[in-house]
Amino acid sequence: MNIKKFYQNHLRKKLFNKILAIYSSIIIITLIASSITVYKYYEQTITRQHVDANREVLDYVSLYMNQQYEGIQLAIQQIYSDASVSEDLSYFLQHDYGDYLKYRLDQFAEIGSFVPHTFDTYFKTYLNQKSGISDVILYSTEKEFYYLYKNNTRQLYKRDIDISEQKSPIPKNGWVSHEKKLLLKEIREDNNNLYTMTRELKDPISLKTIGMLIIDFDAELISKWLGTKGTENNGQVLVLTPSGDVIYDSLGRYMGQQYPHIAGLYSDNWTALDGLSKVNLNTTNSSGLIVAGIIQKSQVNKEMVVVRNWIIGITAALIVAAMSITYGIILRFSKKVKIIVKSMKRLQEGDLSTRIHLNREDELQLIANNFNYMCERLELYINKVYISEITQKNAELVALQSQINPHFLYNTLEAIRMRAISQGAKDVGQMIYILSTLFRTMIKKSMVVTIADEIEYCNLYLELFQIRHKDKLQIESRISPVAMNCSIVKLLIQPVIENYIVHGFRPERSDNLIRIEVTESDGSIQIAIRDNGNGIIPSKLTELQKTLQVSMRMDAPPSSLGLCNVNERIKLYYGIEYGLSIASEIGVGTTVIMNIPVVRESIK
Repeated sequence: MNIKKFYQNHLRKKLFNKILAIYSSIIIITLIASSITVYKYYEQTITRQHVDANREVLDYVSLYMNQQYEGIQLAIQQIYSDASVSEDLSYFLQHDYGDYLKYRLDQFAEIGSFVPHTFDTYFKTYLNQKSGISDVILYSTEKEFYYLYKNNTRQLYKRDIDISEQKSPIPKNGWVSHEKKLLLKEIREDNNNLYTMTRELKDPISLKTIGMLIIDFDAELISKWLGTKGTENNGQVLVLTPSGDVIYDSLGRYMGQQYPHIAGLYSDNWTALDGLSKVNLNTTNSSGLIVAGIIQKSQVNKEMVVVRNWIIGITAALIVAAMSITYGIILRFSKKVKIIVKSMKRLQEGDLSTRIHLNREDELQLIANNFNYMCERLELYINKVYISEITQKNAELVALQSQINPHFLYNTLEAIRMRAISQGAKDVGQMIYILSTLFRTMIKKSMVVTIADEIEYCNLYLELFQIRHKDKLQIESRISPVAMNCSIVKLLIQPVIENYIVHGFRPERSDNLIRIEVTESDGSIQIAIRDNGNGIIPSKLTELQKTLQVSMRMDAPPSSLGLCNVNERIKLYYGIEYGLSIASEIGVGTTVIMNIPVVRESIK
């Protein structure tokens, strides 16, 4: 499938598919990287185990070769430290065998007894006591003969015997491999596992070289010495001379040969020998030999097959499990998102009753809660606007009805007033005149008036009651001149005064007082209406104060022109930070304070 087409169809517009793809990629990369790290760790661990096991084998081989070398050194020292043995050996190597026998007989005749301390008895004892020694050869450089100790037998060989492929010179001191036996090759060819140590012999008095001590060792005894440690799992062990000749190979590949990869033995890293290999090297032994341990990479890889299969299996299982869990979680969130999208489409189609119901407490639940709250508020707002429109229509209808031929009402009131004056009822005429003026003010279309007009209207209203209750109501006004021209919503003060006339005025008393104070400070106007009326009982006052503190009701139109109506109109027009506050005491009176902003604008 085309990658671009796959992206267009499955990833571009599908967020959760993107998240699943990205998260799965991260998981797969992380697990593969972790698997490689674990594999490398186990590979290093197994390699280290092989290296340590091989190094232990090297230590055993080095110990064995050191013991052989030190044993030869000790034998040479014992020969030179025993005067009779060294003198006997020196005479033997510098004379013919017949002369040596005559020399022995002369010694016997002179001393009168057989002399036990001879080189012959020493080497027979040495050969029997030392394990790993196959045979011992004494070579005379002057007389050119060989004296062989082998299997409790002794044999003398002359140089002029027919021995093919014999080479010279013989190394004075050192190790020699099987393939490079330099003398008596056909006599010693029955054992291909031999390696040889040569030591120069000198006359103890003149220090002249008189011969050579040649000792053959059996390499099979090295394997027996190692025992189970010499298995192939512990790597290949090579013992080489400084020139590179192999005198021991635990695998038998290069026994007696020149090792072809001698330079690679000195590498600290993996190097190409018979295959990719790692080398342990021991060159600090006293024998002067090179003891090398070789660990094949193929052997490590063979053991890593099981580990690799386990790592691959576990990694694959973890990838499947992680992707399954991730898919399950993404699918669950995807279902929630689909529910939210479906609800949004229903809302878009106009269904305000739709709600999202999710169970878990997460970000999607928060979105669902906010969506539900938005629907509730939207439904409430639409209802409020709908009711407000109905109220406005009713108000307009009432206004239209109230404007039907208003001159008829004015003319009628004027006719009644003139009749009252003609009958001598001047106070009735005055009251009708005031009422007519109030009606004219009320039916004006302007909703905003100046504070001066509002106070004048209230004074006319109070004047009606002064006429009715003659000498029983006193009116005081204290109006700040700077506030007189400020604007105010019409009929805000009059309902408060009316509330006093209805509930607080006491007709039986002659000291009823109402005081209107208007002050301006800090960008707001305070209008205080104080009276000395009946007051409000505490329970009703508390209820009224709580009602005034709550924001105006949005689900219903005002039901009266009382204090609550005034408070709601102030908040509606000026904002919720403005409104009424009330304080009252039974028998003392009531104070209502109205707080509105300072607004200076032209009034139409």
